[in-house]
Amino acid sequence: MPQSKPTSKQQQFAELLDSKFRIPKTNITFGIDPIIGLVPGIGDWIGGLASLYFLFYAVILEAKTTVILRMLLNILIDIIIGAIPLIGEIFDVGWKANIKNARLLEDLQQHPEETENESKIVVWGTGILSVILIFSLLYVIALLMMQVVETIL
Repeated sequence: MPQSKPTSKQQQFAELLDSKFRIPKTNITFGIDPIIGLVPGIGDWIGGLASLYFLFYAVILEAKTTVILRMLLNILIDIIIGAIPLIGEIFDVGWKANIKNARLLEDLQQHPEETENESKIVVWGTGILSVILIFSLLYVIALLMMQVVETIL
C-alpha cells in the first residue's frame, strides 16, 4: 500500500482553513475560514488574522519582500471580497488564500529563486493593474462630474 506524502503543519493548517470539508457528491471543498466569515462584521477579519500565520512563517524563512507582498495580496483579496455578504463566502470557497500561501511557502523552500521571480511578476502586475483601475475610475468620475456641472449650469 503506497504511503501518502507527509504534509507540513502549514499545509495542514491551510487545509483546515480552506478545504477540510467536502460538499457531498461534488468536488467542492471548504474549511473553517468561510464559516468564520459568516460572523457579521468581524468574521473575515478573524479569518485574515489566522491567515497571517503563513505571512509570519515566510518572514521566518527570510522570504524576499515580493513573496511577502504576494502572500499579503492573497490575504487582502480574501478579506476584502470575503466581506461582501453571501458573494464573499462563495468567493472564499473558491479563492483559498491559505492554500495558495502554503504552496508559496513550500515553493519558497524548494525553489526560492523561481518563487521570488514569479512573485515579482504577480506583485508588479497587480500594482500596474491597480493604478490603471484607479485612473480609469477617476476618469469616469471626472466625466460624470462634468456632466452634472453642465446640467446644473
